[in-house]
Amino acid sequence: MHISKIYLFISLILNIHQKYLIMVLYAEDIMRKNIRIFDENLSASEGARIMASNHTGFIIVGKNNVPEGIITEWDYVNKVVAKDLDPKDIKLKSIMETPLTYVSPDTPMEKIAKIMSEHSIRRLPVIDVNKLAGVITSRDVIKFFNEYVTTMVDIASKFGIR
Repeated sequence: MHISKIYLFISLILNIHQKYLIMVLYAEDIMRKNIRIFDENLSASEGARIMASNHTGFIIVGKNNVPEGIITEWDYVNKVVAKDLDPKDIKLKSIMETPLTYVSPDTPMEKIAKIMSEHSIRRLPVIDVNKLAGVITSRDVIKFFNEYVTTMVDIASKFGIR
């Protein structure tokens, strides 16, 4: 590759990288909003119906509209189905994961990804002054990083780099 093409390629990569560094995304930029909090005294059966009707793999649980825990499909499998329990007899508070691992709306994307990776979680509540602002899912994080990688690959391919 000619030296001027290499220089141009490096310059473009640095400019794209700077763009992503300058344009830092925060939790509030990628979170799913309008997430409801469900009462901890609902039955696991009712919780499962809510998850199914909302087409989500989780519900946030709390009392007095304050988030206290999260239930995922994994919690249902491990804590109800695998133990052959009747979901009508189980309260959400007995199967929810607590304390919540969460971030604030101003948490930067790289910290979000690190927290989700270190804690092996796919849903991360965003809490602002004890109020649920939203939830970030692993799909939201993957979408962001996919856009970044796609941009880098597009630039590299213009210079014949694989």
